[in-house]
Amino acid sequence: MIRALTVVCVVLLAGLSISAAPPPAVTGDYIEVRSNHVYTCACLFSGEQVTGGREAILAWNVREGEYRGTPLAGAKAVAVMQGPESLSLPGTARRSAMFVDAADAEAREALVALLREYYGNVLGEVFSVEAAPISFQKEGERVTVNVGEVSRFVVRPARLPEDAHLGSFLWYDPFIPTTASTLGATEYTKFWGSHFRHQWWEADAGITGYLGTFGIAR
Repeated sequence: MIRALTVVCVVLLAGLSISAAPPPAVTGDYIEVRSNHVYTCACLFSGEQVTGGREAILAWNVREGEYRGTPLAGAKAVAVMQGPESLSLPGTARRSAMFVDAADAEAREALVALLREYYGNVLGEVFSVEAAPISFQKEGERVTVNVGEVSRFVVRPARLPEDAHLGSFLWYDPFIPTTASTLGATEYTKFWGSHFRHQWWEADAGITGYLGTFGIAR
């Protein structure tokens, strides 16, 4: 009887511990687009590992939260990444140019510090950080992200099987941990900044990324 009561108490305490876990300190929307498919057929997948996937754009739209006492609700950041080979391959070196839109310089610095702390391995060398107007515009399922005069992309949830190539598989997860995500069909992506050795754009790229939400617990 005593043993049974002990087990019950342990279970109840475990339940209280789980229910008392604090919610994520910073939450919001997350979108990524790559220059290679994340869901496709084996032939295209193998070819892109050699010739493509060297660029990606990651975007965060903070809805709630703070970092080290600085409120971040409404702040936005976009990281444009490039590497010498496909960024989807483990261990690929990458360089990132970051663009930040926040209420003031303190909030911009706090958001950059937060992203570096939690996603530094994804961002790699952050060689440039600039303030820029960033907008997330949603029309129906379609989301358009504009970054000043340097980047624009349009993405919507993928519709399967019509958006996919015949015999497609999921090859890559999102670059960062997400609280929820769905495959994204990129309708348009463009980067025309001078931060890298080249610029790129593509229309109707296919299923090259994700739309989702993120949560960072502190």
